[in-house]
Amino acid sequence: MSSKYSGWAAVVLMAAACSQPMKQIQTTQLPPIPDVAYAKGVSAPFCGAIGETLVVAGGANFPDKPLLEGGAKRVYADIWAFTEDSWTHAGVLPDSVAYGATFQVSDTLVFAGGNVCGTTTDKVYKLSLAGGKASVTSLPSLPLPMEQCGWTQCGENLFLVGQEGVFTSKAGDFVWKKLTDIPEPLVQPVAYATEGKLYLWGGFNPQTLLAPDTGHCLDLNTLEWGSAPAIPDGGTLVGATGTTLPDGRLLVLGGVNRAVFERALRNTPDDRIPYLSQDPSWYKFRSEVFVFDGSAWNSLGESVSAALAGPGVTVLGREIVVTGGELKPGVRSPKTFLFKAE
Repeated sequence: MSSKYSGWAAVVLMAAACSQPMKQIQTTQLPPIPDVAYAKGVSAPFCGAIGETLVVAGGANFPDKPLLEGGAKRVYADIWAFTEDSWTHAGVLPDSVAYGATFQVSDTLVFAGGNVCGTTTDKVYKLSLAGGKASVTSLPSLPLPMEQCGWTQCGENLFLVGQEGVFTSKAGDFVWKKLTDIPEPLVQPVAYATEGKLYLWGGFNPQTLLAPDTGHCLDLNTLEWGSAPAIPDGGTLVGATGTTLPDGRLLVLGGVNRAVFERALRNTPDDRIPYLSQDPSWYKFRSEVFVFDGSAWNSLGESVSAALAGPGVTVLGREIVVTGGELKPGVRSPKTFLFKAE
């Protein structure tokens, strides 16, 4: 090829490479939860795994009338267990609760905080399974009521991060204490702990009505905050759910569109009906799935099924399970699906 055209050819090849479609994540759908209310899907449930059993508990939806029509939100106490290709009703929680944190501790799940029918709670429960039935016991309460927090764990150390600061507990005693404040108040942040560091990404700031695309990193030894790699594509993790993979990386799935969400934070009462009336695609919920390895973000690909806000996400064996979440404000997804985080 002559030098006259070689530069142009390189540009063409680069453009072709950049225009290649993003990798599509292959998902497998599980049967729906066999319940009339849950058939409409729930958002912000407790979600975890005990051995080879998936556990989904609590959550919230609008079962009678849509939010657009003035429907009332309902919060649930049901505990559902999925194993051997079917769901069973394993019991009920002491409270109807959503928007709490789920920790996996040995062969039990720990549920912390959340919203109980409109009131933020400080309750913490431990759930175990035996013979397909759930046993729920109370653990020491949080120092104060907390909901819509980020949560993560590293070894025996559990972390709960919200507007009130960073709280931590040992898995053995479950006594929570405040570690430090956070650089800015954040609702629905994503947290991740690894190798003496705690990472935090927003979340929206209820004071500024902004959803920052920057992150914070706490040195757990000095308790000094620094910066963390910014959120991929300049977006936000409001409404996203994170879970730690077996190899130690953080996986983040779902979340709202930053620009659309920030505009919505400033909606007037007259904007309510137009805002809630759009097709799900208008809200541009995030369909791309990301992982963070402690130094950089990388993309796993995208899936239409992942475009959710507030889904339950957990690791089950070698696969990621996603259940419920919002398809758009006020409308839930009844689907539960899984995929491999390759």
